[in-house]
Amino acid sequence: MEEKKDEKQLSGAANGTVEEELDISFLYDITLKLTGEVGRTTKNFIDILRLKEGDIIKLDKHIEDYLEIYLRGQLFAIGELVVVNEKYAIRVVDLA
Repeated sequence: MEEKKDEKQLSGAANGTVEEELDISFLYDITLKLTGEVGRTTKNFIDILRLKEGDIIKLDKHIEDYLEIYLRGQLFAIGELVVVNEKYAIRVVDLA
């Protein structure tokens, strides 16, 4: 009986339906770090030292550009900046 279950799991993996065959419920409560990147820039060290409250740091992206979403440091998706309940959010547009 155990052999039949293993065969079913393996055949599911071959067909790309692993999630239907495997019980991954034990993974549901794992916390992963997601990061939404608004933009990047480079500054000389002296410019960093001179920063003060109220200064504006210009980034390489425009407000309407897509943002990158990283999962544990790896590009995971792209999205667009939105406001939900007076907080910034990212609407996922495409998975990487």
